[in-house]
Amino acid sequence: MPSLLDRIVRLWPAEGPLSTPSGQRVALGVAIALLASVPLALSRTSIAAGVADVVLVALLVLVSAVYLARDEQDVWERFRDVAILAALVLGVVYATWLLGLILPGVPPYLLPIPLAPILATLLLNARVGIIVAVVGVSVGVLFGVLSGAHVVGSLLACVAGVTAVSVIGERSRLISAGGLVIAVTGGAALGSTLIEGGLWRESLAAGGLGLLGGALTVVLMLGLLPAFELVFGVTTDVRLLELANPAHPLLKRLMMEAPGTYSHSVITGNLAESAALQIGASGLLARVGAYYHDVGKIRRPRFFVENQAGAQNPHDNTSPSLSALIITAHVREGVELAEEYRLPQEIVDIVRQHHGTSMVTYFYNKAAAAGGPVYEADFRYAGERPRSREAALVMLADSCEAAVRSTTKPTPPRIEEVVRKVVSGKLADHQLDLANLTIAEIETVIGVYTRMLASVYHPRVEYPDVVSGRDKHAGQRNEPSRA
Repeated sequence: MPSLLDRIVRLWPAEGPLSTPSGQRVALGVAIALLASVPLALSRTSIAAGVADVVLVALLVLVSAVYLARDEQDVWERFRDVAILAALVLGVVYATWLLGLILPGVPPYLLPIPLAPILATLLLNARVGIIVAVVGVSVGVLFGVLSGAHVVGSLLACVAGVTAVSVIGERSRLISAGGLVIAVTGGAALGSTLIEGGLWRESLAAGGLGLLGGALTVVLMLGLLPAFELVFGVTTDVRLLELANPAHPLLKRLMMEAPGTYSHSVITGNLAESAALQIGASGLLARVGAYYHDVGKIRRPRFFVENQAGAQNPHDNTSPSLSALIITAHVREGVELAEEYRLPQEIVDIVRQHHGTSMVTYFYNKAAAAGGPVYEADFRYAGERPRSREAALVMLADSCEAAVRSTTKPTPPRIEEVVRKVVSGKLADHQLDLANLTIAEIETVIGVYTRMLASVYHPRVEYPDVVSGRDKHAGQRNEPSRA
């Protein structure tokens, strides 16, 4: 489903300066500078001070924009990400201004200053979170909320918050991250007050208020994060962790109605995640996308070999063209289920793209062997080719796992041969043209998949049913060896 931001952008004119990405970013930058300067200018008693505030804020926005354009191109090129930054920066400015008006003289350590950097880290990345931290602390200084040692204490709390949430690999990290933010905020408040000349009693009271401020930051973070996800259509690691839970209704359906597909999806997820981590892609997104990539098979699970469990194959009594139609339909049906269960767009894209426009070779060859005209287009998936590295990794993991599973005597050299054949076929069929994978990264992926599949599908030792000489030595079974 399109986010609220997507719907707003669609209302903009198709032509004109706001119709281009660069024009949209420039417009946002100007809007940030102007809107952020208003409360600062109003808080000054002289025109010169107000003008100085406008200049300082404009320079702050300009330097941040240059950094994004130069070192954070992934963020800079997405209008959504720049809009998130605009919302966070303006939120910091106006929240600081309003709190100064409503609660004059409020202790700085009671304010949720690390909130915006933490949200920026969860929604974008840690480097952008540090930029937002600098902006937030600078705004606090301009408004007179922060001064002296409290500036250092606030920066310390922001850096701790950014570091704590920069990698959320499991739900328990949210709890430990929140605890770290609370502890560091309290410690920074205590230390800053001592440095400013406060007595121990005052410093301990400040530390207590810092703990309260840190707790307020964590509560606001947990409350605002879903709102940002909804408005801007962002899929955070926290949301992905929720989707990775086997108790999710759609995963539970897959597990119960198509258990063979579920098992295949788990192995595919492990492959895709391992490869993603090796090449610097999002391992969590690749794993969760792999979990859901075949959910369309829920509609007709018995038409897929992994769910037949030795039963008769329904394709034996079906024409090759109809079989191909049933097989390829699982992509479209998977997209429908993903949208029905309101999965994030990144996951929906992986479901839609995990077969690209590949050919269902088995049924194509079967139809060709039967004679008569055979049209290649009738045996190709009608999806989209992968447009992200994560979607490409899921495509390759899906195909490699299925190919190796059907291989007789899967020795490591044989497994590598099969993996290379699958990857070469996808490259020759131009399925990876849009995925932004380099040759070096593809070689890394081949190595990862070969190693992991060899550990899963290695040859087993055949255990005999009857031990030789068992009857002869039956009376000695309970006696220890004296050798």
